[in-house]
Amino acid sequence: MNRILSFFSRWQEFIVWLPVLIFLALLGWILLGALDRTIGGDVLAQLLQLPISAAYLATACAAAWLFKRTYLFDLRDDEERQLHDAARAGDRSAWRMLLLDRAEWVALVGLFVAFFWIAR
Repeated sequence: MNRILSFFSRWQEFIVWLPVLIFLALLGWILLGALDRTIGGDVLAQLLQLPISAAYLATACAAAWLFKRTYLFDLRDDEERQLHDAARAGDRSAWRMLLLDRAEWVALVGLFVAFFWIAR
């Protein structure tokens, strides 16, 4: 039972919160769309596309994380804390290392979003 709770605790963003946020986005779109009487097929198609786009974005983020963990240098939590402490103390190389790590994340997420972009 403890392993199951640990699994859900570790992956709660994808298992719990992503479906809840998709549901809330759809509910908000439906409620706000109901205020407009000119709703048509295009808006309904966009409504159906919203959870698909959210799933593509979640897949792109997960793929970027797996790629960075597997092929690039992924900072461990204790290393990152040490770099933050050193950067606060004025170490420019620690600041540069943190900046490069964040640039890698942004570039990877951008590349995987482009890779999983929905072609029309």
